[in-house]
Amino acid sequence: MERGGGLCRDASVQPVYTLPEWGRSDSSRGGFMSSVVGRHPRRLALMSRPDEARRTKVVQDRIARALQLAVMTAAAVLVAGIAGLGLYANAHAERVFEGVEVGGVPVGGMTKAEVIGAVQARFDAYASQPIGLTAGDQRFAITPQEAGARLDGPATVDAVFAVGRTGSWWSRSQAWARAIVSGVSVEPRVVVDAARLDGRLTIMAPDIIRAPQDAYVSMDVTGQPALVEDVPGVGLDVTASRARISSSFQRLDLDPIPLVTPSLAAAVRSEFLMGSLPDARAAVAKDLILATAESSWTVARADLKRVVRVDPGSGGIVVDRTPVQHLVEGIAAGIDHPSVDAGITVNAEGALAVVPGTDAASVDVSTTVDNIVRALSTGEHEVEITVARQSPSIIDAEAVAAVVDGESLVRGGMGLEWNGGEARLGRGDLVSALVVTTQPGDNRPFRFDLDPAVLGDVLSSVQEEIDRPAVDARFRLVDGVVTLDADAKEGRALDLDQAVDQVWAAVLAGKPSVDLPVDPVKPRFTAADRSEIQLPDVLADASTSYATSSDPRRQNVERAAALEDGWLVPPGGIFSYVENVGRIDGTNGFVTGFGIVAEEGGGVTTAPVIGGGICQVSTTIFQAAFWAGMPIVERYQHPYWLTSYGVAPRGMKGLDAMVNVEEDWALDMKFQNGTDDWIAVVLTADGEDLTAKILGTDPDWTVQVDGPEISNVVPLDPRMYYTESSELQKGEELLVETAQEGFDSSITRTVKRGSAVIDTYTLSSSFLPSRNTTLRGTG
Repeated sequence: MERGGGLCRDASVQPVYTLPEWGRSDSSRGGFMSSVVGRHPRRLALMSRPDEARRTKVVQDRIARALQLAVMTAAAVLVAGIAGLGLYANAHAERVFEGVEVGGVPVGGMTKAEVIGAVQARFDAYASQPIGLTAGDQRFAITPQEAGARLDGPATVDAVFAVGRTGSWWSRSQAWARAIVSGVSVEPRVVVDAARLDGRLTIMAPDIIRAPQDAYVSMDVTGQPALVEDVPGVGLDVTASRARISSSFQRLDLDPIPLVTPSLAAAVRSEFLMGSLPDARAAVAKDLILATAESSWTVARADLKRVVRVDPGSGGIVVDRTPVQHLVEGIAAGIDHPSVDAGITVNAEGALAVVPGTDAASVDVSTTVDNIVRALSTGEHEVEITVARQSPSIIDAEAVAAVVDGESLVRGGMGLEWNGGEARLGRGDLVSALVVTTQPGDNRPFRFDLDPAVLGDVLSSVQEEIDRPAVDARFRLVDGVVTLDADAKEGRALDLDQAVDQVWAAVLAGKPSVDLPVDPVKPRFTAADRSEIQLPDVLADASTSYATSSDPRRQNVERAAALEDGWLVPPGGIFSYVENVGRIDGTNGFVTGFGIVAEEGGGVTTAPVIGGGICQVSTTIFQAAFWAGMPIVERYQHPYWLTSYGVAPRGMKGLDAMVNVEEDWALDMKFQNGTDDWIAVVLTADGEDLTAKILGTDPDWTVQVDGPEISNVVPLDPRMYYTESSELQKGEELLVETAQEGFDSSITRTVKRGSAVIDTYTLSSSFLPSRNTTLRGTG
């Protein structure tokens, strides 16, 4: 141990500083001296000497040494404090000073890694919690994580470690002391993704933002115009709100965050439009009356309120021109019309009458709209529609004069005369054909004519009385000799076109009658042509059997063949089966046989009928004409196929011709003589076969037949069907029809002269299936 200077220290003992107790008295003398005496008895003896000066000096020396001791003690304390602070700083060189916290997490004494771990855990827990955002009465929620907030660990550590490490030693030691005594809070460094947060705010914005509502004058159709006051709007300051939210996140604060929602003022304020109310009310105070000289239109106040408004910019009255223009255009559509010339018509009594003309009228839409807008803007409610008018080219007085002229033309009618007869056209007939045409600008603006078509129709009844067709001579081959059956007769015909012209010319000339032009009509063939007829060739023939026919049917076949036999057909002429056979009744030699008839419930069947069998004659003639290459004019098929008509060589499936002759109609079989010479149809019935021949002059053509093509076959019904017939004796039965298949047939005939095709004819038929039918007598 070392001793000296009143200080005692060793390496293991902290220094102890002892200061005299200044000013404290004791029991003997008090003050400083008693203290000294008590400590140093030897020195007391020295100070008791009588040398007062020395004593004073001793006192002064002691005081000086005491002061020196005090200074040295204070210096020792300071050195010890500095040494302690140095040790504290050295101990926290890599750690946070005591008393520091981050976001409520104490981090004193922690290393950087420990700080980051602790604060990150605290931030992660905070970042997943929803934070309320408020905008007035509205509430939203967002987590810091959703807003893109993240902890900046390095920056947070830097901020924490900056506490107590800057400035002088004195300021640093003060910071350490404050941290230990009161604690120091450091906000974590939080970084917010501005774009992500703005995106979330943008999603909330429509629920927050409210546009300001301008004041306006309401033109309510049910009441008076009224002022609707302006309403401020609400905005969203995204930048300021982002800063406020970011600051809250920085503090790890869970309290609701009010968004920055500034108030938005309306552009048009209520006080600005208040003065416009009287003018608005005056504009729609009454109905609007639009008038012309002839009529008027009313626009209701409610409709005016739809087109009148107060301009928010100027406060003035504005009238919407578009609907007003549509209104005026609609009125104009009922007013506008071109001028109509006066005319002439025939009235209900059949007299010529004047049709008054009409002035043209045209609404000046633009001017009228301007006047309406001006009137409503000034509170007026009666507007004259501007209409321009123009007289027609033909006036009523000219039509009156023309009516007098027209009546003079038709008043007396017109007499018609011809060789052997006469007739008369009345006034009404002429008036019905009268045509009045106008010639605007002419001295006589009306012209009268007769319509040729109408006058022709009027004269048609006269023409029927006058016209008589010429009749050609008819020839028939009898026993191989061409004989005259009926001589030719001359006809006559009215020349209708010339008659129309002559009647009108007579009317214009004021004549009371006219001779009609009637021309003779010569027959094409007369008796003199008989000697020119030559029939050297058989063009085609066909045969069908009637050997198994009943006696009535046999009689009908032979009677029809006799009536059709021998008739000649001129070049280009038409052979008609019905014309030659005449009436199918008993007076013409026909009896009741069996034929195909319609059933009452629908369908057809074979039953007794007068003339049954005549279709065999028409079919045989048809087959001969078909093979001769004659153009077929009219032909009908049987409802179902009769097998006897399909016997080769001329017969084939589908090649038949049904006829039916009634009082007022007929199904005929017709063909045309397609050659340049006369032909004759010759029939023979020998009790077994019926044969038809076409005689004439060979036209030097060939006939090619393809088919028949059979399709759509319907199977036959093998059952027997019975039909009652009063034509048979009671108890008698007769099989009149056998079952046959139904089918479609197509036969194509091509007629050629050399390689040139003269005619192509396709015969298409569709036959029903026939059935086994037996008649049971009830007679």
